[in-house]
Amino acid sequence: MPVQLPPIHIPNIPLPPQPADPPNLQDVHQAQLLCERVENRVRFRATDVLVQQAATNDDAANARLYFHRVVAAANQGQVGPADPQHFIQQVVQQLNNINQQFDAIDERFNAIDQRFNAIDQRFNAMDEQFNNVNDHLGRVDDRLNRMERRQIDMTETLCKTYNQGCADGSECQYKVIPFRLPDGGTELPQTVGLPALRDAQLIVNLTDAELNLYLNRYDIPRVGNLRRETKLRRLTVFLGIPWPLP
Repeated sequence: MPVQLPPIHIPNIPLPPQPADPPNLQDVHQAQLLCERVENRVRFRATDVLVQQAATNDDAANARLYFHRVVAAANQGQVGPADPQHFIQQVVQQLNNINQQFDAIDERFNAIDQRFNAIDQRFNAMDEQFNNVNDHLGRVDDRLNRMERRQIDMTETLCKTYNQGCADGSECQYKVIPFRLPDGGTELPQTVGLPALRDAQLIVNLTDAELNLYLNRYDIPRVGNLRRETKLRRLTVFLGIPWPLP
């Protein structure tokens, strides 16, 4: 009874011709080629994205069964001597082919790992550069803050020196000394609703609340039971104006 072709329908893998009865050596060779092609298609289904038409495990099983049937039928027909060593060599060769294919897959994964390692190294180098830039900017900010504090100190000193020669401020008005802010900046008293102290009369006319706020914002030491005259003297001395007021 002739061996029937397997029920396999895979694009680009044609079935061999119907084997003779009994099969000859060419039929055995064609059956072996079919089995290898189907098994390769199944094997690369999970590893090669270029394989668009993958075979199934059932296809591989049918191809392998067909190969064994052709070999068995050929042996029964005494087309050639049944040589177990020959089939052992075929199995060994197929295993070697499988090992080579897995080695190729390992090489591809190793290449991918190397590329990712190179990318990681580039990102690490970029991170280090950003850290260096941030450190440099931090040092620049520190220098700018120190320069700003020195400028505020110089402005305050110049205002006090200028105010010492202005007498009561009626002819030559006092310079207004800004308040210092916690963030290192400054603001003028006028921005918080206080009168600008440009002459002695404006200092004398301060309300108790305004006087206390001036002392707080200039960080002038005081206690709650200080006399008004003492508070005025401390404020006036801080502004660089001689006491008693003219």
